Amino acid sequence: MATELTLSRGEPCIGCGVQVGEGHSAGCLETHCPQTGFPQAICPGRHGHTGGGVWTGLVPGEEAAVDFGWFAALRPGEGWVPVAPRSDALDYGPEYMPDLNRVFSRARWHPAAQKWVRQRPPTS
Repeated sequence: MATELTLSRGEPCIGCGVQVGEGHSAGCLETHCPQTGFPQAICPGRHGHTGGGVWTGLVPGEEAAVDFGWFAALRPGEGWVPVAPRSDALDYGPEYMPDLNRVFSRARWHPAAQKWVRQRPPTS
């Protein structure tokens, strides 16, 4: 099974091969942890992951990044840097993609809703 994040854009799951709309196979690491929202491959907890969940064609956090308009671009000498969404936002690739790091560090997982939500900035 794959252990790195790869954006799929509707292709079969790279972890277990199911098609969009099908349930992940047990043990698939490409589904999200229902308690933390992280991909099970990188989930920091031990929650007794069993795979499962429906493959949407998007890796965990990808839909939230697109919805929030959070993208990153690979810049020589700088690495991945936050950038504004482009008009072709769904046509991303290895040099421009949804910023999953920003989702995982700046959004909050809502377990009851099973989705990422923006954290409100602190008020002064």
